[in-house]
Amino acid sequence: MYFVEHQGADLLNEAIALRVMNGSGADASQLLNLLEASKRRQIFMVKTEKDEPLASIAFAKISKFTFKLLTENPEHKLQPYEYNEGKILFIIDGFFRKNSFKQSMNLLIPKLKKYRLIIYVKNGKLKMFYNKNGSIKLLRSS
Repeated sequence: MYFVEHQGADLLNEAIALRVMNGSGADASQLLNLLEASKRRQIFMVKTEKDEPLASIAFAKISKFTFKLLTENPEHKLQPYEYNEGKILFIIDGFFRKNSFKQSMNLLIPKLKKYRLIIYVKNGKLKMFYNKNGSIKLLRSS
């Protein structure tokens, strides 16, 4: 398996194709997030050695100010300028092929370890992970 980095349009197409091939769709909000991330080449695609997609992770690199906005309001919708303004990794969309989560995460972890703080929103709550000495640990949920 390997990690792939392409042009933005290629990443967008692959992320959408992965969902379609696995019987899942994307609503307008997810498509908007994927589109904005793809414009900045901020989508990780995980593939097998046979070039089969396993997962896609769309992200933004946000500032401390945007992070503070998200802690106060996890439903904050990012503005286009907020997608690449800082060093905090905000996962805005993730999709894993059925039964490939563990395999995909094993490939993604080395890419995620270069970020000290990783956050995402699930069910209206902000989840935070901290990278301390190469070990990613859950900080808290708000």
